[in-house]
Amino acid sequence: MNIGFIGAGKVGCSFGHYLKQQGLPIVGYYSSSRSSSFYAANLTRSSPLDFDELIKKSDYIFITTPDDAISSVWNKMLKYDLEGKFIFHMSGCLSSSVFTGCKDKSAYCYSLHPLYSFAGKNSSNLENTIFSIEGENIEKIEPLLQKANIHYFEIEEENKPLYHIAAVFVSNYIVSLAKIAENLLIKCGLNKSQCVDGIYPLMESTLNNIRESGIDSALTGPIVRGDIQTVEKHLYGLDEYREIYENLGIIALEIAKSRKNLSDDTIYKLNKILRGDCNEKNCSDI
Repeated sequence: MNIGFIGAGKVGCSFGHYLKQQGLPIVGYYSSSRSSSFYAANLTRSSPLDFDELIKKSDYIFITTPDDAISSVWNKMLKYDLEGKFIFHMSGCLSSSVFTGCKDKSAYCYSLHPLYSFAGKNSSNLENTIFSIEGENIEKIEPLLQKANIHYFEIEEENKPLYHIAAVFVSNYIVSLAKIAENLLIKCGLNKSQCVDGIYPLMESTLNNIRESGIDSALTGPIVRGDIQTVEKHLYGLDEYREIYENLGIIALEIAKSRKNLSDDTIYKLNKILRGDCNEKNCSDI
């Protein structure tokens, strides 16, 4: 089992480092950036290789380039003998169908994606990470999955975009929400360092609540408490983020309804306010 990587960015370096930590043999990296190849090879105690060398020396090939480059890499690979090789890309959105002609080359092709945010090239703490796997004959890669201690679930090809949207919401857009909070706190007089010091423990405690109690039970704040006047004040004080607040508030209200701690009248009023059906400063008397 010889493993090679095409692409030496954050995902390629981090996943290669993780596999190396699990005792799997990494033969090397190919990257359009020679310096990136050398960095990744040094990290995994492997070798910087040219494209031809990597294809010939690797039984398992991971394409860890940006999504838009995967097809061109694959088309370049089609010139080689790929019989019996296992080919992976690590895109969250694309499926294994990007590997057109895979069966004709007698290769096995898959999409493998970790639900993990790679902040750097040595983010290899993947022991508790869940991976999605998509492709035919998944049983063929069981030896790799077991040796690498990869926890995974199988996903259908047509669900890959929806799956990736879910990942974007909880990874990318949590940063966007933090940015909104930072912008608002700066208006309150805090500096950026103070914003991080304030925001991080709050977000961390929320994530801990999700882990310990589940998503629905982790919701706190004015909507689940039924604090109508507080929600009104929030909306009155918002300008550019009002629509985001309203849309997220409607989702929070759905969670609150499922917890059955609010009266029908309170739910009705909050729903009207969040949907913009009440335009006055004080809508408590709807």
